[in-house]
Amino acid sequence: MTGTWTLIRLILRRDRVPLLVWIAISAALPAAIASSTTALYPDQAARDSFAAASMSNPAQLATRGPIYDASVGGLTAWTLGSSLALVGGLVSVLMMIRHTRGEEETGRRELLASGVVGRHAPLAAALAVVLTANLLLGLLAVPALVGNGLPAGSSLLFGLSVAAGGWAFTAVAAVTAQLTAGSAAARGIALAAGGLLFALRSLADAGGVAWAAWLTPFGWVRLTMPYAGDRWWVLGLIAVFVAAVAAAAFALSTRRDVAGGLVSARPGPATGTLPGAFGLAARLHRGTLAGFAIGFGLMGVLLGVAARGLDTQLDTPQFRELAATVGGADARISEVFFTFVMYVFSQLVAAAALVSALRARGEEAAGRAELLLSTPVGRLRWGLSHLVFAVAGPAVLLTVLGAAAGLSYGGDTVRVIVATLAYLPAVWTVVGIATLLFGVLPRQATAVSWTVLGLVLLVDLLAEFKLAGGLVLELSPFVHVPAMLLGGAASPAPPLLGLTAVAAALAGAGMWFLRRRDLAPSA
Repeated sequence: MTGTWTLIRLILRRDRVPLLVWIAISAALPAAIASSTTALYPDQAARDSFAAASMSNPAQLATRGPIYDASVGGLTAWTLGSSLALVGGLVSVLMMIRHTRGEEETGRRELLASGVVGRHAPLAAALAVVLTANLLLGLLAVPALVGNGLPAGSSLLFGLSVAAGGWAFTAVAAVTAQLTAGSAAARGIALAAGGLLFALRSLADAGGVAWAAWLTPFGWVRLTMPYAGDRWWVLGLIAVFVAAVAAAAFALSTRRDVAGGLVSARPGPATGTLPGAFGLAARLHRGTLAGFAIGFGLMGVLLGVAARGLDTQLDTPQFRELAATVGGADARISEVFFTFVMYVFSQLVAAAALVSALRARGEEAAGRAELLLSTPVGRLRWGLSHLVFAVAGPAVLLTVLGAAAGLSYGGDTVRVIVATLAYLPAVWTVVGIATLLFGVLPRQATAVSWTVLGLVLLVDLLAEFKLAGGLVLELSPFVHVPAMLLGGAASPAPPLLGLTAVAAALAGAGMWFLRRRDLAPSA
């Protein structure tokens, strides 16, 4: 562990701005939601009515689970518990991979190892910073919640449960960082695991299999039940999980070489056989794309199985009224469920697309792009070779997701696939933003791109409680996607073509700037 404190200071120095922004926003959100809940639903009758309407919505059950108590505190915990755990888990994964596997990939870890730095110090430093950041944002949320009149003990439990969600995925990322030699693959495995665990929690609540929520950290965060019984002992379950997985990460770290992974890359042929820059890009992207395709296929199967029988199981006046309000008199409950859950899953596909869109930046940061560009390969051709997979990859993932959901549900599979692919232009818009940032601000492209996606998720969340609307809400590309299964637009072509044009313009501008800037090999 020699040198751990010095490395902690280095991480804090490098990430001081994104850390402060993440902690400040996450800590301020609970108080804002609590205040908004008090203003929108001033008496218990109004809160009971809201809770009943929310629990009659399968999509709300899938994304947030059941409401345990219709108080201001209970509704705040229901609104933000899983959401903050998801965002915290995403940020934690990115930071852990950046400061462990990313440091090895760029060669800085080897330079540090030549000094007075212990073998476990880099992993210990990254864990210390990310775990502490999650704890800090959870604790900072407590005073403001108490200031809104909520019980101090329950508020502390809520803050710790949100922090615990981030802790769980910090430990998972620490393990995936030991598995592969590339940061992109390690990040992809961790994000895929997070997506599957979130989907398991969602389908456990929406599909009526409540016991399955105990199999995922997203379920544990909700099952602490702050403001509705305060199950403190569930935090012990999370602590045991984090300690065991982190210990496994340290054990795995001793069994591999620096800059290597437990899953060794296969040696290539003595004579190059790749057909140019596009062949190399295909080799780099195929493993990540295959892994995401398998993950989203499993999520689609779970979604289709959960939707079976909803039209009869939930055939109540409340559900019929919801379906008619959202999709018209002829809308089916299962179609409303599909539409809302696909909205969430499409944002997970956008996260997967960002991994591909930023792969070129990883090659540049590691110095491999400079070697490639010293051959008769132009910058535009190199950039396009990666952009092609960032554009085609989400199309494949959405198709796999829609096909798996449609087939397992037993309905009109083609119609489900078309409705799922309607989110493709919104995902392309996120890819276009990342491509533009890669061309203009290469060193900050990764951090800012993920921040943009996080802000999109935040806007969608704030809009539900009328804390954002109008022009702010319009900034989310996913808002403009018509609900194809519900006949969400008289003609879906204009919004989809508009999003596609915006995405093409952003990507084109990014390629233009790439041709005119200097390479930035180090992060």
